[in-house]
Amino acid sequence: MLFGSVSVFLLAISTNTASAAEKNGLKQRLKSVAENQQLRTDQSSNAETKISERSNLRKKLSVKKKVNLLPGLNTKNNSPVNSLIVNQKNNSHTGKNNLLPNVAQLSQPKKEDSKPIKSTDSLDSLKGNNTQAADLLGDSQQSINQVTNVSQLDDVQPTDWAYEALRNLVERYGCIAGYPNGTFRGNRAMTRYEFAAGLNACLEQINQLIAESTANLATNPQQDLETIKRLSDEFKTELAALRQRIDAVEERTAILESQQFSTTTKMNGEAIFAIVSGFGGDPPGGCRDVNLTIGNLPTNVINCGNRNDANPTAPDDPATNTAFVHLVRIGLQTSFTGKDVLRTFLTTGNFNNGGFTNPESFNTYMARFSFQSGLENNVFLDRVEYRFPAFNDRVVFSVIPYGFNLSSVLSANSPYFDIGRGSISRFGQLNPILRIGGAMDTGVGFDWAIADPIRLQVAYGTRNSGDPAQGLFGADHSTFGAQLVLKPTKNIITGISYVNSYNNDGVLGTYTGSVNAETNGLWSGGRLPDANLRAFPGPGIEIGDLPAKTNAIGASLQWRVTDKITFGAWGGYTFTNFLEGIPDFGGDGDSRVRNPPVAGKKPFGNTATYLFSLGISDPFGREGDLFAFLFGMPPKLVNAGPETAGQSVPLFEQVVRDEDPVRVSDNDPRTNPRTDAVNGDPNNGNLRPEGSAKQFGRKDEATSLHFEVFYRFKVNDNLSITPGFFFVTNPGHIADNDTLFVGTIRTTFRF
Repeated sequence: MLFGSVSVFLLAISTNTASAAEKNGLKQRLKSVAENQQLRTDQSSNAETKISERSNLRKKLSVKKKVNLLPGLNTKNNSPVNSLIVNQKNNSHTGKNNLLPNVAQLSQPKKEDSKPIKSTDSLDSLKGNNTQAADLLGDSQQSINQVTNVSQLDDVQPTDWAYEALRNLVERYGCIAGYPNGTFRGNRAMTRYEFAAGLNACLEQINQLIAESTANLATNPQQDLETIKRLSDEFKTELAALRQRIDAVEERTAILESQQFSTTTKMNGEAIFAIVSGFGGDPPGGCRDVNLTIGNLPTNVINCGNRNDANPTAPDDPATNTAFVHLVRIGLQTSFTGKDVLRTFLTTGNFNNGGFTNPESFNTYMARFSFQSGLENNVFLDRVEYRFPAFNDRVVFSVIPYGFNLSSVLSANSPYFDIGRGSISRFGQLNPILRIGGAMDTGVGFDWAIADPIRLQVAYGTRNSGDPAQGLFGADHSTFGAQLVLKPTKNIITGISYVNSYNNDGVLGTYTGSVNAETNGLWSGGRLPDANLRAFPGPGIEIGDLPAKTNAIGASLQWRVTDKITFGAWGGYTFTNFLEGIPDFGGDGDSRVRNPPVAGKKPFGNTATYLFSLGISDPFGREGDLFAFLFGMPPKLVNAGPETAGQSVPLFEQVVRDEDPVRVSDNDPRTNPRTDAVNGDPNNGNLRPEGSAKQFGRKDEATSLHFEVFYRFKVNDNLSITPGFFFVTNPGHIADNDTLFVGTIRTTFRF
């Protein structure tokens, strides 16, 4: 390329001294040479063009050096477009929220990965002006622009012999290139190659002048000829190496183009391998899920001890043997405009039968891990979502046909909302009120940056919305959420949340607190006693599902005390009111149960929860490591009523999509069966359900406290190992339950 340009330049000089006829003939030769040279220039720059196109494609597809399903929060721009989250999070087997609009959170120190995990993946990476996406050429984020004076190239010294030569070429032809910050990167090994590129730019400029008119050439071509020859000799090695590099890049580009997955879609994933174990409890745990037939009617009980005994004990020790489990997620991310994003996730896992939450183990939701998913190694579609910006990128709209959660749109504002690198417990991930409604299907929402420090996020989702009998607005479960996120200082982010939910069974759906709190008093599915105070199947009056409406308020805080210390907190309070009154029953107001009449009254239940956390980044001087301590109270039923006699059934719900539901009872004495030789099931030890005089509408009487510690050890950008454990006192908010301990060594691969 360079030597061709020199030849053209020599011919150009000759035209200045030739006759008119010779000039005309020479001009034709010059044009032919210029065309040939331009062809070679186009060919040699083709690889650079392909690299530029690929770089732009990477920007559109948010290709980063680190695969970040639930990466750190953007702090450079508070536009919602710059804060779309990649994941995933939760009830969808994902902790993240993986592509979720999230507030631009606390300003990040240089060692970004060492900070507590924030659940975002910025859509900066989908914008054309992305400053975060990795570039194939490393420093190509700084575009090379033309400059008009060599003095702009700070590190080219006036004492260098090339300085005067460069100055002449630049001032005569306006051709050399440099970086916008005025440096030529002369302190790096690449300087000579960059210099050669600048020289080549001058030769191409001369080429262009020749093609247009030789009259525009310099008036002293002989001096320029000698300068170019000397510069060409000086940079001969670099120019040859540059050609070889271009050839190699062209070859690699051709391979990439033939083997690439897609021009519009990026595939990434996460694999979590974990060793899990637990001990303690007994109670809770060690129970059996028993199918009974009472009077030809099927029913279920969780046998945690025979109510006939003075001191009932579970039939077995809790089954908490050490297990090796996994969760794997594969995601496809597609952009059609450079700002929008379509995401699809496939998920599989094998911590089956509810893990440690099942009756044989600890029999409580308070023992659930953040990363567990009992999919029996089957692969399921976990989420489909499409997000796009509008109104000058101030608003991001989200359409989620499948896999919706409130946290898909409402920012968790939690440092540990990441199933692979955040909290090891389900409770420790985020405020439980953002899980109200349970596993949803379809939802929509928007994230509006009202001003730089203020954002409004709104979401609405339903369950079974694909069923024409229910639809989007008549579903048996629906949830609306709104959140105002404020950033009063660069080190503090707060959120104020409101949730309104309708469900046809009175269940909150957070699956982080006591069964009594989740059901707002054990109402739905239970039975009321007849005049003889018999509440078991047959004579008992079936309550069925009682529809309810829940209103909840919550608040969250993240405060970066120092560059290495982050304090977090959140809290929530729910108000649930059942929409139907208690039906008439024969035992209503019976003196034997010592309860006033309740028929016709509408039940209610209020729950409370909170958590405090402290994270220390880069402990022991290891960049990327994180030590975290969490302390809080899982959701507790703090007020309920009216207290009513009857018999309840175990809570039997699906915690995450496509996972089989598991019965849980917290070893609550009110749910224990008894033996009855007359009415019991003869095939199961004459067991039958048993209730109590104050079975429904009774608040939790003890308090469970959750303590959690974990240390995330960063091996590299794609691999981390997290040992951690948590323990819960008075599990299920029941005083008779002993403290349970749960631990794990979680290994997370991201690709």
